[in-house]
Amino acid sequence: MITTLERRIPGFNRQVTLFMLYSAIYQMGMFGITDAVLNFYFVSLGYETNTIGFLQAVPRIGGLITGVPLALLADRIGVRRITIWSMIGAGLTYFTLFAFPSLEMLATSRFLHGVFYGAAYVVATPLMMMLVERRHQTHLFAYYNLITMGATAVRSFVGGQLPTWIVGAAQNGAGAQSPFAYGMALVIAGILVFISIPPLLRLAELRPAEARPTGTTRAPIPWLKLTRLSLPFLSFGFTGGLTFPFYNLFFRQTFDISDQLVGTILSLGWFGMALITLANPWLDRRWGRVHALGMTMTIGALAFAALSLAPGLAFSVVAFVIAISVRNTMTPLFQPLMMENIPPWLHNSASSVGFILWSLGWFVASSVSGHWQSQYGYGFIMQVVAVGVFLTGVCIVLIFRRRTAPVLTSQ
Repeated sequence: MITTLERRIPGFNRQVTLFMLYSAIYQMGMFGITDAVLNFYFVSLGYETNTIGFLQAVPRIGGLITGVPLALLADRIGVRRITIWSMIGAGLTYFTLFAFPSLEMLATSRFLHGVFYGAAYVVATPLMMMLVERRHQTHLFAYYNLITMGATAVRSFVGGQLPTWIVGAAQNGAGAQSPFAYGMALVIAGILVFISIPPLLRLAELRPAEARPTGTTRAPIPWLKLTRLSLPFLSFGFTGGLTFPFYNLFFRQTFDISDQLVGTILSLGWFGMALITLANPWLDRRWGRVHALGMTMTIGALAFAALSLAPGLAFSVVAFVIAISVRNTMTPLFQPLMMENIPPWLHNSASSVGFILWSLGWFVASSVSGHWQSQYGYGFIMQVVAVGVFLTGVCIVLIFRRRTAPVLTSQ
């Protein structure tokens, strides 16, 4: 079966299959269920919007602190081992959320979650760059987003239903909007993260085709240049931090709808994010990664501006799906664009810098989002996001529009 798929699907091989299987399972838990119920769990415990914003910001602190050390560690022990240990740690944090619901323990659990998720995120892009040849990298990132976003969409839909199913099975008198129902849903998310580990155990430990150049073992890593290339991640993270942790609250509070309907709407958004990546190889061929990103970020900005109006549920759902779908072209197009401009021995370091900038933007945004929600409303937030998404596209074009050769070489 694998051989047949290799012949029929560009860039497909056994290693890609194992990586995609792992990614689909862990995304179901870490994003699908979590996005649907985590904020509702915090609300059921009695926490206010500002506190929820703090709890959504804490994981990014873990990423900021550990981004560079984890990249250097990945260079020493390999990306596969980093990913396995990250999944073990991330899975455990879901159990602590349920077992220790005090604010101090919730914050600690979220911090550790950010550390372990950050480790997996930092090594994911360098790992994918090693799985296939250069000509298939855009295809691979498209497959990755199709499979992971599709899996997340399914679990977002299920996540909206899960608390009701849990209380029905438990028959302990707890309501569907109780800490028990939401907490058990998060435990199930943690179990899914653990289930994603076996495919990783069968994945070969890969190393870059181009090692660090001879005679430069102790050569300094050009952090400033990597920061400049990664700068679009700052505004990209900021716009994500303002919105993604709070979409469930946005739809519930704005339109007074049920958790089940919220989960369904989120799943539509994730499906849109999955399907649009199928166009990425065509966008790459037709316009090039730089101009394609400039165009898609502009369209995404217009969609977020439309979402800020929120005149009705149907209109808002359509604007939401378009906005986050088009915005999602950023990751599968920008990451290979950046990596092709640097030698392979710098991929882990570049990925860590990008993650740090993304985490910084996300941390600042999620820290102020709760205050902005109460003071200015969701419409203002969506307008800020529209400007941020547009500036992300502008930044990409300004940095990479004249790049015809790698920015950093192995010399």
